[in-house]
Amino acid sequence: MLVEIVKLTARFKVDLTDVEEAVISEIYRLFKEYRRIVNELIEFAASKHIMSFVELYHAKYRELRQRFPMLPSHYIFTACRYAASICKSFIELKRLGMCEKEKPTFKGRTIWLDRQLFKFDADSWRALIAAQGGRWITLRLLHGKYHERFKGMKLGEARLVLREDGLYLNAAFHQTVMLPELNAEERVIAVDINENVIAYGNDDFVEIIVTNEGIIRTRYFLKRRRIQLKVRGKQLQRKLLEKYEGREWQRIRETYYRAAREIIDKAREVGATVIVMENLDVYKEDKGSRELNGRLHRWSCRRFQWILEYQAKLHGLNVKYVDPAHTSKTCPVCGSELDPSPNGRRLMRCRRCGLEEGRDVIAVKNLTKRYYEECVNARTS
Repeated sequence: MLVEIVKLTARFKVDLTDVEEAVISEIYRLFKEYRRIVNELIEFAASKHIMSFVELYHAKYRELRQRFPMLPSHYIFTACRYAASICKSFIELKRLGMCEKEKPTFKGRTIWLDRQLFKFDADSWRALIAAQGGRWITLRLLHGKYHERFKGMKLGEARLVLREDGLYLNAAFHQTVMLPELNAEERVIAVDINENVIAYGNDDFVEIIVTNEGIIRTRYFLKRRRIQLKVRGKQLQRKLLEKYEGREWQRIRETYYRAAREIIDKAREVGATVIVMENLDVYKEDKGSRELNGRLHRWSCRRFQWILEYQAKLHGLNVKYVDPAHTSKTCPVCGSELDPSPNGRRLMRCRRCGLEEGRDVIAVKNLTKRYYEECVNARTS
């Protein structure tokens, strides 16, 4: 058996309706001080060319503890980690020519909480946040059916995020799962992802899920374009853009989770223990056409794969990625190159054996075949 750890993040909105004004003021003051400390650490790290968290911690921790004696020490600890990670990301962006600034600045309203700075109670859905002077602030978390899955998981670190629409707690959870060994005798379900459809199955059957993601993405893209061209006022424009961006992601996310549940239910029904997917990183490369590149970069195919992967592992299914090259252009029977069929837009025909099937069906069968070939090659090598 294989042992893997599934990591998930849950977002909780904090209910501030019954919170006293003094407590809210203390939360705002905590955000202000934390941002000030992180920016001071970034300034010091940039002047001394420090990228290591350990080096930054040893250089500034004692000084900051003396200046902020009432602040719990782990806030300074996480601020050092935050500053070091920001500096590393900034240097990488500079190396790639994607940033013109001389040094980074922390403008976000986020506090990194390690396990010493907060406590979480899943039974009453409350969180305790460490405050100045050794006190704790109790926050009630708004929750729904989605959050029930996290009750049996182990708690990790968290982020306290202050946004225009409220205060949020983003908590990390993890769970250890036991998965079967990968071998050529296991029954598999292969998944082929396209802009508007998701095909899944194996040599025995292939089913199609219509997502219309490409159509949805294009509609919201054109809507955002009209807002940018016609709506005056940056504040109103930003508000409308965030509104429709949220609606777009909500529709796509619901489609993703519905498709993932259907695939997993089918895998359990037919006794499959492995989900085979494509390594889609190559699809993000520029293809020459500006319109096509825009569609590919709006298409969040890897997001769906991540959702399906963690859902599959939580249900005891293994996940394997294979090379997707030419899977929809190669005959799964004889291995010859396929030609477009005159009988349909997405139909392909083999000159040698006469096979005529849809591109999605062919891709699923080739992914299944490729998985078994890789298992055999790994066993003989």
